[in-house]
Amino acid sequence: MKDLFIITEHRSETISSLLRWFFLVICIPLFYYKPIADVLNFNKDTFPVLFTIGILYMTSTQIVLNRFPEKSSYYLIFTRGGILFDYIAYVWLMQLSGGSESPFMPVGYLIVIHAALYWRLKGSFIVGGASFAVILYFFLRDGGYQDTTEFFQFFMNTSFLWLIALYGGVIASKERQYYFEKNMYQLQSLQDYLTGLLNHRKFQEDVLEKTKQKAPFALVLCDIDHFKEFNDTHGHVIGDEVLKLVATAFERYLPAKEGKAYRYGGEEFAWIMETASEYEVTQTTQQVNTHLQMYPYIHKDGELPVTLSYGIAFYQKEDRPADIIQRADTLLYEAKAAGRNTLKLEHKKSNEKQLIM
Repeated sequence: MKDLFIITEHRSETISSLLRWFFLVICIPLFYYKPIADVLNFNKDTFPVLFTIGILYMTSTQIVLNRFPEKSSYYLIFTRGGILFDYIAYVWLMQLSGGSESPFMPVGYLIVIHAALYWRLKGSFIVGGASFAVILYFFLRDGGYQDTTEFFQFFMNTSFLWLIALYGGVIASKERQYYFEKNMYQLQSLQDYLTGLLNHRKFQEDVLEKTKQKAPFALVLCDIDHFKEFNDTHGHVIGDEVLKLVATAFERYLPAKEGKAYRYGGEEFAWIMETASEYEVTQTTQQVNTHLQMYPYIHKDGELPVTLSYGIAFYQKEDRPADIIQRADTLLYEAKAAGRNTLKLEHKKSNEKQLIM
C-alpha cells in the first residue's frame, strides 16, 4: 500500500498527462464561453493552433504511456519531451492571456515540480530559471516595474517560484534516493549474488504463488553435469565462472518464453515457465544447451564443455509447492542416473531425449 505513494517516473508522467488534459478542458470556456471570455478578453488568434498541437501531443503521449515499455525509445522521447512541451505551451498561454497579468502564471510552479520529480534539484533549477525568464520578460514588456503593486506581486511570484524549485528539488531527490535504496535492498534479498539470478527464497515464494493461482505452469530443475570436476580440477574460481556462464544462457532465452530462472543451490537451478506446453519447455532447454555448445567456457587449457540435465514437472490440480518440486527433483535424479546431458519429462518416460552437444 505504501508503494502507491512513491512517485516513480511512470507515475509522474501519468499524473502530468492527466494535468495537461485538465488544463486543456479548462482553457476552452476561458477562451470561448461568452460570459467568461468577454470578461477575460484573451487573444484567440493562435489558440486553435496551440489546442490542435496539444491534442495531438497528449493523445500520442497517452498511447505511449499505456502501450510501450518504459525503456523503449518512444517512451523516452515522449516523456522527456513532456517538460519541453509544457514549457512551450506555458509561454504560449502567457502570451495569449495577458502576459505578466496572466492567470496561467502559477502553471510555471507545476512545470518546476515536474522537472524536480524527473531531474531532481538540477532539473528544477534549470526549469525554474527558464520560467523566471518568461515571467521577467512579460513583467518588463508590460512595464510592471513602474507600478509598486505589480513590482511587489512580481517579487512574490518569482520568490515563490525559486522556493518551489529548491524545496521541490530537495524533496524529489530524497524520495528518489529512498526509492532507489528500497529497490536495491529488495533486489539483494531476492537475488543470488554470484549469478544475478533470483535466489532460492524467491523461488519458494513464486512456486507458492503459482500453486495458489492454480494456473498451468512448468517447473524445471536442472543441474550442471560433473560440476564437482570443474571445482576439483580447475578450482572454485573457474567453477563460479561456469555458474555465471549458465546463468547468462538462462537470462537470454527464458524471458522470451515468459520464464524465470533461479539459483536453487550449488550447481542446481530452477525455472518457472508460464506454459503447459511440452514443446515450448523442451525447445527452451535445447536453445540453452545449443548456446552452451556454441559458447563454452574458454580456459587457458582450451574449451571446457558445459552440459545440463533436466527434470520437468507440470502443475497438476491441487498441487502443493512441495508436490511439484518433489516430482521435478525425482525426474532430475533420473536424468542424472540415465547418463546426464538428458531431459526427463513428467509421465512421458518414452519421450526421453538425449541433448546432443
